[in-house]
Amino acid sequence: MIATVRHEAEEERELAARAGRGEHAAFAVLFARYKAGIYRFCLYMLNDAAGADDIYQEVFINFYRACREGKEMTNVRGYLMTAARTRCINALKSSRRLSSIDDQHEFGFEIDPSASDTAEHLRDALQRIPSQYREAFLLFELEGFSYLEIGEQLGITHDVIKNRIYRAKQALQKILRPLLR
Repeated sequence: MIATVRHEAEEERELAARAGRGEHAAFAVLFARYKAGIYRFCLYMLNDAAGADDIYQEVFINFYRACREGKEMTNVRGYLMTAARTRCINALKSSRRLSSIDDQHEFGFEIDPSASDTAEHLRDALQRIPSQYREAFLLFELEGFSYLEIGEQLGITHDVIKNRIYRAKQALQKILRPLLR
């Protein structure tokens, strides 16, 4: 498992370096690998398909430029997610849909019409938990990031991430418990 992760990281570093040398096929591989996840993350953050589309494209354009400028990419996924997160937060602040990332935040979800009440309760519950718990929870549960990857993106330790996810689950369980009876 660890050898596979190392191999993938080395492969991505090589693909990014090749993209930096102008090999469009190398960039296309990385784009194909991450475009859906980056777009989905932007959509969750913004709850706006057009805005998510704009930001995810900007993220990849800037990633390509960084590769061309010779920036060494040690963690392609982390680089892309951090760039997407930063751009989404800036877009939310500049559109005044959000005065502070800590106060309020809307997340969009694909909702099955028959489950709209459940989805609405979950969305409300997510908004009620502290933003640092919500962010770690969404990166882990929805995006499938490991504790280590989340820690690298947010600049905090594995133990802090583990604690935040645990506390997010506890808080969500407490909020949603009355609905489960």
